Parts: sequence; C-alpha cells; structure tokens
Amino acid sequence: MAERKVVYRDDGAIKRTMVWEDNDPLTVHVYTEQDLTQVIENNKLLSELHPSRSTNKVVARGVPVSVYERSILENWDSKDWARWLDDPDNRAFRVWHGRIGK
Repeated sequence: MAERKVVYRDDGAIKRTMVWEDNDPLTVHVYTEQDLTQVIENNKLLSELHPSRSTNKVVARGVPVSVYERSILENWDSKDWARWLDDPDNRAFRVWHGRIGK
C-alpha cells in the first residue's frame, strides 16, 4: 500500500497537497499550508496602534484560508465567527481588543 502525494498549488502564499492511498484512490485528503508569519507580525503592530475607543473597528486581519473555507462548508453565521474570533487561541488574528460575541 503506497501513499501518493501531489502538490497541485504552490504560489508562495498557499500550498495545497492531495494525498491518497493506492488501495483507496477515491478517498483524497487535501492539506493546506499557509505561512502567516508576516500577517501575525502586522496584526501585532496594528493592534498596538488601534484606538480602543474607535467607532471604526478593524476586528481581524489575515484569517487563515483553511478557516475561511471551513466557514463556507459549515455555513458559519456571525455567531460562529464571533466564537472563533473570541477564542484565545486565535488572538493572533485579532486587531481590536474587545469581545465580539455578547
């Protein structure tokens, strides 16, 4: 049983690889890799500069493409996005310091 891998997209920003087994060629897994190092660094700077009492809130920047795609597949609404954005594990993508969900 051999595992097969094919990189079908690599534009420097996003790399996608299909993986399947010879004995089950109809089951394909897609792995997405994205370097978010610069996005996270930029978000840190924006977060420090963002006025906390501003009415024009930039809430988040640079959400990973895999999260965006999952949101489409799962038909996320504003409550789902608020839950994801309010999760402390995702704070690197937040610019504004307040809570989204109420």
